[in-house]
This record gives sequence, structure tokens and C-alpha cells, in this order.
Amino acid sequence: MASYGLSAAILGACVLAIHLIGAEETLYVAAVYEHRVILNPRPGVPLRRRAALEHMEKNLHAFAEQAALAALQGAHILVFPEDAIHGFNYTRASVASYLETVPDPEEVTWSPCADPGRFSNTEVLRRLSCMARKNRLFLVANMPDRQPCSRASDPLCPPDGQYQFNTDVVFSDNGTLVARYHKQNLYFEAAFDTPPRNKYVTFTTPFAGRFGVFTCFDILFREPAVTLVRDMGVRQLVYPTAWMNQLPLLAAVQFQRSFSYSAGVTLLAANVRAAALGMTGSGIFTPWEAVYHHDSTEGEQGRLLVSRVPVLDPLAEVKGLTNDLLPPPPRLLALI
Repeated sequence: MASYGLSAAILGACVLAIHLIGAEETLYVAAVYEHRVILNPRPGVPLRRRAALEHMEKNLHAFAEQAALAALQGAHILVFPEDAIHGFNYTRASVASYLETVPDPEEVTWSPCADPGRFSNTEVLRRLSCMARKNRLFLVANMPDRQPCSRASDPLCPPDGQYQFNTDVVFSDNGTLVARYHKQNLYFEAAFDTPPRNKYVTFTTPFAGRFGVFTCFDILFREPAVTLVRDMGVRQLVYPTAWMNQLPLLAAVQFQRSFSYSAGVTLLAANVRAAALGMTGSGIFTPWEAVYHHDSTEGEQGRLLVSRVPVLDPLAEVKGLTNDLLPPPPRLLALI
């Protein structure tokens, strides 16, 4: 058994090495944007929908500019931060005007940009979808989401008849919604509910194969991060975050880099920029290299990072092999 495990590890390492050496098609261009979020100065006070949309549009305008800049640099995928569209420190009631209902892409095939009238009150989804479609890139963003429920069929349904989730959305390069992830591990987020069940979300791209999705505080827990990497074999991850740096061991880029290296994965990490709150630190991390940004200067603006990244999903292009022949990354035990 030990001999088989060693042989499998050697085979897997050789396959990955062959897959990465010198071939242009084994690289893709990734981008993350550390956004200096424009906040609602009174997040505890409820707004009308129009006022909430006007606030979010200020951040979405910056997103649109950065998506165009990323596309000019050949980006295939762009990740925006957690809370970067709407801000934070809301109550359950005061976030209500910011909420949209994000349909489940496993049940509904929908491009909000191409079919904006299919679902009502989805202005933010449409804006993000059109950014992805216009710039022909996969786009990952974070937004507040409502999902109606009934206490009659779901005893965990909140008393007001809806779940409110901190949600990541992923759009393909034609604007189609391809993934929806509800954050599982909340961090002092009174506006949102914990999902009633764990769900492991992935999406597949034509340029790099499969990616997994999780958010901010999730990285400190087994679920979903370790399950995605160890049990499901996901080697590429998108990671919107609103991380407040805490020294000595929980600085954003420090933990992002250590996770990528120890798990043997690519991590595309986009943090918000709110230097006065200690929130900064984003990067594009592979097991071998890192491009990152960490600057606590309060006056500094957002930062777009773009890098060419090796594909770490061998099954996307290597033929004739199965998961049984490809062992997990050799440093993965550090996560268990």
C-alpha cells in the first residue's frame, strides 16, 4: 500500500510537471481587484430601493472600469472582493433594499444581460452580467441575496419568511450566471443567515478547468475549504474577502499565501480596501509564485493585479487519466 501511494504521488507529480512545461495553452490570465469600497455612511438606517441602487452604482462604476482594464490585459477571469458593492455593518432590516434574489444556476440557465426582464429587481445581477459579456471574461463578485422560504416546509426558515445570504456569484464570458455560493461561516454579520446546509460550489471554465468558490472567514474552517481541496480535488479557487488584518498570524496576504502553498492550490484572492479599518491585502497565489498587494496607506486607491497562471486541473487537458491516478497535493496534510 505504501509503495502504491508513493508511485501514485510520483506519477501525479510527473503528470502535472509535463502539463505545465512550456505549453502556451497551459497558462491563463487571472485578475483580482482590491476595491476601495464606497460605504453607506449610515448602514443601520433603511433606504428605499432607488437610494440603495444609487449607492451600489458608485461601486459598480469602478468595477466596470476595472473589468475593461483587465480585459485589455488579456484576463480570462476577474475576481472582485466581498462586500465591495454594498459595504458592511448593516442590520437585517437595513440591508433589505440592497437584496436581490439570485436564482440557482443548477436549476435555471440565465444571462441577466441578454434577458433582463426574466426576473424582477435584479439590476445588480444585470450590471455584473453585462460586464462579463462585454469584456468576454469570467467574473466573480459578492452581493447580498434573498431566498424566500416557508416555516411550513422548512423549520429553519427565519420568522420574516426569507433567508438573507452573503453570496458570491460567477458569470461566464457570455454573461450567463454559472455559480452561486452562500457564505457558510459568517463573521459578525447580523444582516445575514447561515445556510441551513453545507454546499460545495464549483464552476468549469474552457481555459483552466474547474474552480471552487468560498468567502473570507470560510478559509479558517474545514467546511467548505478543506472539503473542496482534499475530498473533491479542486486545485483552483476564487476567494472574495473583506479581511481585517490581525497580527501576528492573520494578515490577509500572509494567510492567503500560506493556504495556497500548504494546500498546493491556486488562490485568486480579492480583498476590499478600507485602510482605516485595517482592511487590505489581495493577491494571485500559486504553489510556486505570488503576485500580491498590501499597503496600509489610507489615501491609496484600489489596485488591479493581473498575472499569467498555470492551469492546475490536469484533467482539463491531459487525456487517458482518471482521478484515481492523480493523488492530492503532497502538502495537503497541512490542512487536515
